[in-house]
Amino acid sequence: MKNKFNFSIIIFLLSGFSLLFSQTMPTKLVYAAPTVLPSSICYIAVIKNYFKEEGLDVEEKMFSSGRDALQALASQQAQFQSGSETPFVHAIVQGNDLITIAAISENHEVGFIARTDHGILKPEDLKGKKIATAAGTNSDYFMYQLLKKYNLKSSDLQITNMKDPDMKIALINGDIDAYFSREPHLYYAKKELGDKAKIFEPGDLYYGRQLVNMNRDYALKNPLIVRKIIRALLKAETFIIKNPGEAQKLVATKLKIDSKDIAELWKDIIYKIELDKKLPEILEKIGEWSASSSKKTGPLPNFKDHIYKDGLNNEKPSAVEIQ
Repeated sequence: MKNKFNFSIIIFLLSGFSLLFSQTMPTKLVYAAPTVLPSSICYIAVIKNYFKEEGLDVEEKMFSSGRDALQALASQQAQFQSGSETPFVHAIVQGNDLITIAAISENHEVGFIARTDHGILKPEDLKGKKIATAAGTNSDYFMYQLLKKYNLKSSDLQITNMKDPDMKIALINGDIDAYFSREPHLYYAKKELGDKAKIFEPGDLYYGRQLVNMNRDYALKNPLIVRKIIRALLKAETFIIKNPGEAQKLVATKLKIDSKDIAELWKDIIYKIELDKKLPEILEKIGEWSASSSKKTGPLPNFKDHIYKDGLNNEKPSAVEIQ
């Protein structure tokens, strides 16, 4: 009887220790990160250990584009991801049940770079040229907007689909005449080509958002994890606002950009965690293009249903403008 009593006590104590251990162990997450400046809030949250402070053990996996990072999220290889709104919209139009929990920046990050020594001095000169784009990205959407503005059809150009790092090599080698991409991929090529290339800015044709996205099912089952992610991002936002110079140096080192140049690139980005009232309209407009380009029939999804407000609303309600 005594042995049975002692055994019960041991089981009770072990159960207690196990529960305590499980409560103090950090939650392991994979963050799928694109190699782009507008995701700097997420980079800072990793570098400054803000996720760790919130009890999250985050493994960062880098991808050359937000599109590729989003594929990792959609295939359950990551728990959260950042990227532009365009791949996010594409994925939803194609039937993926994703949600965005916050926008982390507003930006003009896209553009196109062209070889001036190949005769491209203005957008109209793209006609008949060999052009690269990453299909389904925000730079691809910008290309569509630019061609429309200058009365060019996609059939007027020789367009090929490439990953951003491969575009730079192809442009430098002269295999293509121009490419549509985002920073720092435009910067990398301009640095090598110098006066032989020119970067064309998007102007009023594109002003997008960098989003943090999750699979709906995971987010709804883990609302506390969503809040912890947002708390870490809010700490990173504060750090960037209070220490812009140091933040630029940290991101410059991560993305291998000269610190003297990053300040110029930084000017085109507003680092701000929000769910602003313009976001649903932006998503819907891109959704119309996505459905048209992919020949998707039927009504568009309600993109408001893919914006998860609860996490940010609980942590910083003033940052949520969407009703």
